[in-house]
Amino acid sequence: MDREMININGNIVGKIKRSEIQTKNNGMVEVANFTVIRKIKENESKKREYIYCNLFGDKISELENLVDGDYIHIFGYFKNVEKKGKKYKNFIVKHINKLEKEEKIENKED
Repeated sequence: MDREMININGNIVGKIKRSEIQTKNNGMVEVANFTVIRKIKENESKKREYIYCNLFGDKISELENLVDGDYIHIFGYFKNVEKKGKKYKNFIVKHINKLEKEEKIENKED
């Protein structure tokens, strides 16, 4: 099954939650869950999209210095999950980077 890999830039919202889950082979793997918000321009209006993200295994160490509000770039794919009769759309993160926002400098005439 081919997955469409995509890039997303946005801000972390809330806390990054870490836990362990059991694998199919009865092993344990560390997982981090966090939410990213990105702004989307549609026509002349701006909308916000909240993306629920999962990061697995050794890559969790990349989250150590990230906090609520940090502007990040994530690379991965969407996965639909069904639990207890409810459907969820999660973003499986394969790579994450913290980005520095460029500040806009406005020239104002007095």
